Amino acid sequence: MKPISQLLQFKAVQNGLFFGLLIFATLIFLWLVQDFIAPVFWAVVFGIVFYPLFRKWQRVLRWKWAASVLTILTILIVVFVPLYFIGSLVVKESITFAQYLSAHQDELVTQANLLISYIPDVGVSQEALVEKLTGFAETAVNWLSGQALAIGQGTFSFVVKFLLMLYVLFFIFRDGSRLGETLMRVLPLGDDRERELYRRFCSITRAIFKGTLVIALIQGAIGGTLFWIAGTEGVVLWAVVMAILSVIPAIGPGIIWMPAGLFLLFTGDVFGGLVLLIGGFFVLSTIDNLLRPILVGHDTKMPDVLILLSTLGGLSLFGIAGFIVGPVIAGFFLAMWAMFAHDYEHELETLG
Repeated sequence: MKPISQLLQFKAVQNGLFFGLLIFATLIFLWLVQDFIAPVFWAVVFGIVFYPLFRKWQRVLRWKWAASVLTILTILIVVFVPLYFIGSLVVKESITFAQYLSAHQDELVTQANLLISYIPDVGVSQEALVEKLTGFAETAVNWLSGQALAIGQGTFSFVVKFLLMLYVLFFIFRDGSRLGETLMRVLPLGDDRERELYRRFCSITRAIFKGTLVIALIQGAIGGTLFWIAGTEGVVLWAVVMAILSVIPAIGPGIIWMPAGLFLLFTGDVFGGLVLLIGGFFVLSTIDNLLRPILVGHDTKMPDVLILLSTLGGLSLFGIAGFIVGPVIAGFFLAMWAMFAHDYEHELETLG
């Protein structure tokens, strides 16, 4: 009979090998599907956000597959059909604006020099600053045009990933509860911790998505209206840009309306400049400061500064998906520390 120490040693080697293979298999699988993680992520997000709608359809139809199909059709009609038409308009206006920049480059440089002359000398030449600003504008317009082109014209890669997202979304709706139970059974964290993490993940995802979407729609619509009143070209383009930038708390559309207002003001269009500046300060900024704590901060139970930092970090690392990924990671961080403080409260009080 083998000594107990040898059996324990063999068991440790066996467990180490098994968990090593488990981690290796997980990493190699993630590497295999890395190009398709984004559509799966968005399928999970839409599944969480629209799951209550799926439950309503299920109560009417009773068949999960039929409720899944109707929920996806509803999402397509409400979300993606408008995005398609808006994307087409943005493509047209982006091309028009790029052509305008090219045709009026000398005039714009002269006006930019006039505007910069009012700025105190900070050790940067006017020519270099104008060159940077012009390059930034062209890069921003080209990027936005490329993103909108993928939506408006449907590139092959975009179509494949979009269809994959809908396919995964169907199974999330149909089998979501069973998949959740399987995941909870596999994870060795304890049912209470797993339920708390799941609740936290869902609440943050819903709050960030719905809150950010509502704020983006409102600020984009009002910002576009201000540009229309000011008499500028490319109203839809700037409305979409401001809606996208609104995902950044505290900063948002100010990146657009403030320089645009100052540019119009110092180049002779006093009415247009005042419309953008007054509307931006007293309407757009107020909406962000008023609605974001209500729609986002209240449900996520995270400080505004943490939402700002996590959103900026998420956008930097993950692109447009980062406006959800960043706050979710921050929420997961807070949830884990809250669990630690709760589970080890006695040890922290006696030994800490």
